Amino acid sequence: MSFRTQPKSFIAALFISIGSMLCSQVVFADWRLNTENSSLYYVTSKAAAVSELNSFAELSGSIGDDGRARVDISLASVDTAIDIRNERMRDIVFQITTYPLATITMQTNGDRLNALKEGESFSNSYAANVSLRGTDQVLGIDVVVTKLQGGGLLVVLAKPLIINAASFGLADSVEQLREIAGLPSINNNVIVDFTLQFDADN
Repeated sequence: MSFRTQPKSFIAALFISIGSMLCSQVVFADWRLNTENSSLYYVTSKAAAVSELNSFAELSGSIGDDGRARVDISLASVDTAIDIRNERMRDIVFQITTYPLATITMQTNGDRLNALKEGESFSNSYAANVSLRGTDQVLGIDVVVTKLQGGGLLVVLAKPLIINAASFGLADSVEQLREIAGLPSINNNVIVDFTLQFDADN
């Protein structure tokens, strides 16, 4: 039987097969957090005029090809530059025995992430769910996403976040910390900033 006389169903199946082969060339990536090239800092204020920079040494996370993003923060890895203060933050404020992690999750656009070309960036606002010591809060965050060489992603805050400790039920713990340290005041507002690099996991 010649191609000219073959049934329409065969021709339709042939085009579907060709189309599937072409579509299979599109690569959708998952991304894993590069912990060495990522950082998360927060700034605290005390005694009305003293500000201090703090960080977390252990982060992990991923972005799926569907755009679902998650970052886990090991609260035991808090670094305030003073050992006794680290201990107090871990035990009194974060209560790491019960709540070892803080998490940030949000839904981005996977198609947009995959379509980015190397060196291209875009900025967008997202609703991020932040879970800390058993309390969840939805915060609006503005980020800039850049596609890196090798298919990775660099995610940075377009502007720092201001988070109130009281909104996560930490006010009493912060007050306890203030009394132990003998300080006149500790501001419940902290300023958070991060730079996150995700490597492509094709």
